Amino acid sequence: MNFIDMPLEELKLYKPKQTKAEDFDAFWDEIIKESKGQPLNAEYIPMDYPVEQIKAYDVYYDGFRNSRIHGRLILPSTASKDNKVPVVAMYHGYNWNNRVISHTFKYLLLGYGVFLAEARGQNIKSPDHNHYDNGGASGWMTLGIFNHKNYYYLYVYMDCARVIDLLMEREEIDASRIAVEGGSQGGALSLAVGALCPEVKVIMADCPYLCDFRRAVELAQENPYLEISHFFKIHDSLHKTEEKVYNTLSYFDNMNLASRIKGEVLMSVGLEDTICPPSTCFAAYNHINAKKEIRIYPDYGHGGFSEQEEERLVFLKKGFDR
Repeated sequence: MNFIDMPLEELKLYKPKQTKAEDFDAFWDEIIKESKGQPLNAEYIPMDYPVEQIKAYDVYYDGFRNSRIHGRLILPSTASKDNKVPVVAMYHGYNWNNRVISHTFKYLLLGYGVFLAEARGQNIKSPDHNHYDNGGASGWMTLGIFNHKNYYYLYVYMDCARVIDLLMEREEIDASRIAVEGGSQGGALSLAVGALCPEVKVIMADCPYLCDFRRAVELAQENPYLEISHFFKIHDSLHKTEEKVYNTLSYFDNMNLASRIKGEVLMSVGLEDTICPPSTCFAAYNHINAKKEIRIYPDYGHGGFSEQEEERLVFLKKGFDR
C-alpha cells in the first residue's frame, strides 16, 4: 500500500469542522420547496429490449428550473399497481456515463426496479440550457463558481433529487423503499440526494467526489478537482477570489450536507485514491449521523474493487427488508 494521505487510524478520526454558511439549511430548504413546486412533466417511452422479463422506458422530465433531462427506467415485467417494487436510482461518474441496461440486472434479479439517471451537460440527451454568470476552466466545476444560487451543481443536485419525486409518482414503485447508488461523482450525487430527500431509505456511495473541497483541491493529483486549481492558475493566479469560490462550494460540499442524511449509508474508499483523496471521503462519512458502514480497500485507488458489488447487494437487501 502506498500512502497518499493520512494513516488509516487518523482517517477514521478525521472530522474537520463543517464550513456551512449561516443560511445553509435555509437555502436548501427553499431550493427543495422551489423544486417540488415545479411540474416534472415526465414522459415515458417504451424501449424495445430483447429480455422479456423486464420493461424498459426512455424517460424525459423537466430538470430544475430549466433543461429537459433524460434517464431510463427499468422494471421487472411483473411490477404493477398491485405488485409494487423497490427501486434503485443509479448516478454516474463525472463525464463518464457508460451505464447500459444489462448493468441493472443484478437488481432486477432481486425484484427491484432501477432508474439510470443522467447529469445535465454530461450526456447527449440531457443538455444544460442554464445561463451561468461566468465561464470557467475546462469541464463543469467552475460554471457559476461565484454564485451558489446559480452554480452548476445546484442544478445537477436538484435534477437528481427530482428523480426521487418522479419515482414516487409511479404506481408500480414502493415509495417506502427507494435507494441511490453511484461511484465518484455518482457517489457524491447519492450522498447529496440522500441529504436532500429524506424519502431515500438506502444510500450507497463509492469513493465519493465533492467532499471537503479545500483539502481535495490541495491533495488531488488528477481531474476533476484540478479544474479548480487550473481556474486559479490561469484566471486568478493571486487567488483574489478564493474565499468567494470556496463559499460557493461550501453549499455543495457533502461534508456539510452529510448531517442531513436520514437513510442508511454504505460507503467505500480506496486508500491509494489520487482523484478523491481518502481523507475527503472520511470527512463526509464522519459527519453522517445516520446508521452507516464503510468498506476500506487499502491497495486500491479510485474504485476497481469489484468486491464492493457484492457488499452493496447484501447491504441493500438488508436495508430494504428492514
